[in-house]
Amino acid sequence: MDYLESYRKIVKGSGVIALATSVNDMPNVRIVNFCCDKENPSVLYFSTGNDNPKVIEFNENNRVAFTTIPTDLNDTPHIRSHSAVVQKSDKTLDDLKNLFLEHSPGLAEMFEMAGAYLSVYEIHIKEATVIAGMEDIGTVSF
Repeated sequence: MDYLESYRKIVKGSGVIALATSVNDMPNVRIVNFCCDKENPSVLYFSTGNDNPKVIEFNENNRVAFTTIPTDLNDTPHIRSHSAVVQKSDKTLDDLKNLFLEHSPGLAEMFEMAGAYLSVYEIHIKEATVIAGMEDIGTVSF
């Protein structure tokens, strides 16, 4: 099976990820909207408020884990990784707005209302587990 192709398909069909951080042995997880440039599947982009507490967590420990959340909870395809780091992006929300809206059209209103208060972050993935089905599990490395 071509797990990179499955990875791309799952990313395209997932609206959100659960992003996990840990600082001082205190784990935290939150749901974030994201997008991915098909030319660079090893990087996921998300936006967050400039004063959001998770920004402080990223500065203290940039190692993160995540899993995509299946849109159909009766179906299993998802991706997870604990081999990733997060960093503030050099790209702006304006740079990636079309990519975000292509992935999640419902974000348009939020970007309109809060865009000036949002910064873009990147999750750089070294390796991810692709769960394409109950017994169809593989790995992609970047």
